[in-house]
Amino acid sequence: MRDILGYAGRTVVITGAATGMGAAATQVLLDLGAEVHALDVKPIAAPVKQAIAVDLRDAAAIDAAVAKLPAQVDRLFNCAGLPGAPFPNLDTTLVNFVGLRHLTEAVLSRMSAGGAVASITSVGGMGWQKNLENVKGLCDTPDFAAGQAWLEAHPKENNGYLFSKQCIIWYTKRRAVELVSRQIRMNCLSPAPTDTPMLPTFHQQVSKEFIETHFLAPIGRNATPEEMAEPLVLLNSDAARFVSGVNLMVDWGYVASVEVGARKGLL
Repeated sequence: MRDILGYAGRTVVITGAATGMGAAATQVLLDLGAEVHALDVKPIAAPVKQAIAVDLRDAAAIDAAVAKLPAQVDRLFNCAGLPGAPFPNLDTTLVNFVGLRHLTEAVLSRMSAGGAVASITSVGGMGWQKNLENVKGLCDTPDFAAGQAWLEAHPKENNGYLFSKQCIIWYTKRRAVELVSRQIRMNCLSPAPTDTPMLPTFHQQVSKEFIETHFLAPIGRNATPEEMAEPLVLLNSDAARFVSGVNLMVDWGYVASVEVGARKGLL
């Protein structure tokens, strides 16, 4: 049988590998025969080729982690993230977007034609077009330091989780266009509420009832981490070799139901 995913022997870097969707994706990649270099601020249990501690709030820490990676990287998965409160909005957006971007740009320098990047964003970022001026304001900053300075100068524009996820979507789409000349793909995935260690934090922020009333997938349950990890792995696979610039909604029709007016959209 032909291996249509093509991960056997590939060098893969994944952030957020310790828990949740990142841990699930890491296991899938190992099962598919990839050489996995995993990054997280927490200990990583999976038997990866290399486990590297990194704090995505710190550009120097990211640079030090990247220095430990192989000279050639085939695939990058950005799965690390913060949920917002109890973390400050600044920390949340530094990890979820500014640090993600800094790491991605560093790893892109180690990719050749045929490489691919896939990032986890959120259905919470679905309103990015309505906030495009602020999204572009941060995304147009040239580097980590400038991104942090923009956030510190615009605390009202940065609401943390939602804003950071909006920025991932815009960055993915714009960078995908720019990377066509290098034949490198970039996509992102927007999960519906998923049973990960992050979900109880969202329940504490706005209540479980609110999340389930307004954001639960139409099928009537949360997703499992594997139900997000496997489409994410698909996005970076050979099977998706003509897919780039896509924000894949993995929500059992939640966004579709908002778009066609079957349910009220809050974002």
